[in-house]
Amino acid sequence: MRISHLIFILFSSLAASCSSSDTDFPHEESLVQELMPLQGITYPIELEVKHPFLILKNTKRTDSLFHIYDLTNLKLKSVFGNIGEGPNEFLLPVLFNTSFPNILISDIDKKMVYQYRINNDGLLELKKTDKAYYVDGVANAAFINDSLYVLDAMYRAPSIHKLTFRDELPLKSWIYRNPDILDYYVDPDMGYVYANENRIVFSYGYKKQIDFMDTDFNLIKRVSFDFANRTINPSSNDDVASYGTGYLGNRYFYVLFIGTSWPEYRKLSFRGTFLEVFDLDGNPVARYHLGGIPPIYFAVDEDTFILYGMRDDGEPEDNLLVYKLNGLSKY
Repeated sequence: MRISHLIFILFSSLAASCSSSDTDFPHEESLVQELMPLQGITYPIELEVKHPFLILKNTKRTDSLFHIYDLTNLKLKSVFGNIGEGPNEFLLPVLFNTSFPNILISDIDKKMVYQYRINNDGLLELKKTDKAYYVDGVANAAFINDSLYVLDAMYRAPSIHKLTFRDELPLKSWIYRNPDILDYYVDPDMGYVYANENRIVFSYGYKKQIDFMDTDFNLIKRVSFDFANRTINPSSNDDVASYGTGYLGNRYFYVLFIGTSWPEYRKLSFRGTFLEVFDLDGNPVARYHLGGIPPIYFAVDEDTFILYGMRDDGEPEDNLLVYKLNGLSKY
């Protein structure tokens, strides 16, 4: 406990050097990583929580694409989906994170989105099928509700578009990048978009900034921190990353802060990283130092405030990473 406390103080000092002094997190804590064993040969790459169920998508498999677990006992309840062109089969499936009860799975090659209800036995029941008419479909979409979504145009435009399945043209767009910079991944303003029925949130990949907006792209609050180590060099692989993966729930926005270049981050990943939590108006709520090698993707069960995630290298094999987020409230 004493060692853990000293480690937390060290990394709190590091984070403070990268953040403005006028923005504080009311709750700060160092968390110990736990593991959730998975059943069967499992290599998870995407996951979602619909309490009390956890749904994860396997990669490197052509069958049993989706595993559904009961979080009350951590038991596998059902498996679903194969690679193919028949019923319940997918060519290139993507599992979306959404803030509503339905489970959304797209098939990018078909530009189709399948909406499923999960019943009390942990089985998926097809509820609705939609086809996206926008040129890029719904790849990397963030859903406001089960028919309205936002999508980063990336290489087509320096904008985030708001669309419905039937739209070929955006309902509305937010220009957030310099149109003269063609390479999205070296643009200082590149980032990641999230949405729920009340908010669109955009976290920046190179600068320590998050924009909280309503669903018409009207700015509610811009959270901005000093970030002294930031560098942008299109010809280098040493660009310092700011915010990585995030998750937008109905209560909070959760996002990983990297604070170094990706190669350096991988070399030093034993030190863990920070998870920052904000309410939906952009107010800082909590900052956690995640012990152990941190997740690259994650979802949060907001009934229990437990984070479930996985590393990008598939280790530890057949396990999810688990962190219990203390100090958060459902009210």
